[in-house]
This record gives sequence, C-alpha cells and structure tokens, in this order.
Amino acid sequence: MERAFDRVLLARHFALSLGAIAAYLFRAELAIGYVALWIVGISATLNFLAYAFSARPSMARFCMGASPVIGVGGWTALISVTGGVVSPFIAGLWLEIVLSAMSLSLRHIVWVAAGSILGLWYQQAFLGIPLEVRSMVLQSGFMAGMGLATSLVTRRWAQRQSSMVVEKDALDQRLGVLTQELADERTVAALGENVARLAHGIKNTVHSLRGFVRLIEPQLQDRGHAASALKGLRAAIDDLDSLARINLVPTASARDASPGQEEAVQLPISGPGFQRAAEQRDSSGPGSLSTAVECALDEVIRSHPGVEWDVHTNPDTPPVTVPGASLTETLVILLRNAVEAMSGEGRGMLETEVSGGQVKIRIGDDGPGLSESQIEEIFKPGFTTKRKGSGYGLFLARRIAEEHGGSITASAGPGSGAVFELILPVARDSSGPGVR
Repeated sequence: MERAFDRVLLARHFALSLGAIAAYLFRAELAIGYVALWIVGISATLNFLAYAFSARPSMARFCMGASPVIGVGGWTALISVTGGVVSPFIAGLWLEIVLSAMSLSLRHIVWVAAGSILGLWYQQAFLGIPLEVRSMVLQSGFMAGMGLATSLVTRRWAQRQSSMVVEKDALDQRLGVLTQELADERTVAALGENVARLAHGIKNTVHSLRGFVRLIEPQLQDRGHAASALKGLRAAIDDLDSLARINLVPTASARDASPGQEEAVQLPISGPGFQRAAEQRDSSGPGSLSTAVECALDEVIRSHPGVEWDVHTNPDTPPVTVPGASLTETLVILLRNAVEAMSGEGRGMLETEVSGGQVKIRIGDDGPGLSESQIEEIFKPGFTTKRKGSGYGLFLARRIAEEHGGSITASAGPGSGAVFELILPVARDSSGPGVR
C-alpha cells in the first residue's frame, strides 16, 4: 500500500508539472497571467510535503487522507481560473478519481468522485451555473460513471487479490506438508542400508541358532516343559528368518509382490498370539478390530505382565479399512509405547468407539505424560522421549494409519500420562453399533 501511495503522489506531481507548463504556454490565450502557476506551485508543494511526511508512521494515515484533498482542491482552483467547466484542466479531476483506486478503499473512491463533482459545481457557482447547465450535468455524469467504473474494477481486483491470498496460503500449507513428508522420507531412506545390513546379520544368526537347536533337541525331546520351550524357540527363529528375508527384498520386487506378501512385510512381530492375525495376511480386505485387539493385547500382556489393562471394546465393532496384520502391528506399537512410558508397571486403558463412519481406538497410560512440544514432535521419525528408544515406532504406526485413510493423534491424559487416539474409516458395506 505504501508503494502504491508513492506512485499516486508521483503521478499527481507529474500531472501538475504538465499543468504548470500548459498554463505558462497558454497564459495569454487564457488571460490568467501567472495565477495558474501559483496554484500549481502551491499544489505541488503540498503534494511534496505529503510525500515527505508519509514516511513517518505517525503521519502516514493523515497524509493518505490529505492527498486526494490536495489533488481535488488544486485542480478545482485551477479550473476556476481557466474557464470553469470548459477548462482543459477538468481532466485533472478525472485523474484524481483514477488515482484513488491505486491506494484507497472503495468507500474512499466514492468520496473522491463525489468531492470532484462537488468541487466542479462549487467553482462554477462563482462563474455562473445557468450558462453552463448542460455541460455541468454532462461532466457530473461522466465523473459519476468514472467513479462507479473505478469502484467496480477495484472491487473485482480486491476479490481477485483475496482469492490469490487464499490460494497462496493453501499452497504454502501444502508445500509445508510436502516438505515435512520429504524430510521424513529422507530420514527413513537414510536407514535403508543399515536395515539391509541388520537383516543380513539376522539371517546369518538364524542359521547358527538352528544349528544349536538341532544340537540340543535330542537331549530335550523327553522333557515336557523343555520341549514346549524348544518349540516356541523354533517358531521365533522362523519368524526372525522370515523377517530378515522380507527386509532383503528390493523395493521394486516388494511392489510387485502379492497382497499377502505385502502384508507380511508389515508384521515385524512374533509369538503364538499372532497366529490369528497371520491368517489375515492373504487378504487385503477389511481387518477385524476385535481380533486385532485380542492379538495385540495377548502379545503385550505376555511380555509385560506388570501392566493391568482396562479394556472397553464391543465385539460387534465393524471392520476397518486397515488389513488385520497391519492393524495388529499398529496396535502393538501403541500398546508397547504405553507400557514403556510406564516402565513396565502401571495401569493402561484401551477403548473403542464407532462414530460417523469411523472407528476410534484410544490407548492411554499413567506414565509421565507428554509436553506440548513433545506432542508436536512425537510422530517425527527419529524422535523419542525414551533413553533406549529408536523413534520410529509411532512414525510407522502413523504411516500405516494414513495409508488407509486414518490418523493418529496424541494428547495429555485426563490426570496423568498420555492418550493416543487411532481413527480409522469403517470398511465399505460394513455396519455396526455405535456403542463403546
């Protein structure tokens, strides 16, 4: 706005200079002597002062209001000494109406147009209105039409500018999201080589473990408890082997894999409690929430018996868009996060709710809780509040949820601790009670 105001003052100064030259050259024909030069000089001086004082914050508003008054007053005075309504300097009033659109609001444009018309009639009152009624009406109508047209053009321009600002804000917001996503992708990509090395090392270790199992198996076959433990150890080794092979598959091959293979990639967890979830790997369809909750809780309770859970779920909750294995993995990440926040001892909470075509799963703990800054950073890859944490569990959980149209948010608990809310869309053609 300040630059536009400066251009208005410059344009008026240039027009007044042309007026001064014309008044000097045609002073004999107009029979005005040097009066017009005095008027132009005074107007130019006031215009220059408005420019000089507009740089001061305390005077800027006053100068912007005085600027059109200086212009209309100067041109009106010049018109009055050069023939009134037939004066060639009446174009100066037209110019003021146009200039008002560059730095003033719609309301002020109307005031400038009205002031120009009033100035024209005021000066003509001293020269004789009855003699020039038709010219006065024509000039007034022309100025009113110019003011209306200028107002409409300015209004359309303002609307366009407002629309562009909204679009710019939306683009800036989208750019911010894309920038954050790119930063996340770079962070995850930086782990790729280390993950491949780790997977290869696990695969070699698995071969060694299988050799040790074969060595001790003959000595433990006749012992009941030992045989059960050996069977569990063998299953765990198989899971480690599968996990290592999955992570050694190139990205392009993973994309070409079957839906069942893709779901297997997203289950880096093991144990008997996941056999029911594993049955869903061969299907990319909706996941059963009750089955996923049961599997996840079974795994976490077995590994962390010191935490008691208050569970409020409904077995008739409709399926969600996330496949069963991915849903189980996400719940395990959130449950383990809660357990680790309580250092393995305390009371946790898990509850579900169906509302508006969405399933909401809330998991809470009575740990130390999260600060505002931690809530903003908690889902970024590599960020962790735990001394031995990796900072990738919650990031992966959020990615799984977002890939299936859901979301995860964190908040402070009602008394202490933290609450994580997982929101997932209900699968199509699914219905269920909206009770918790």
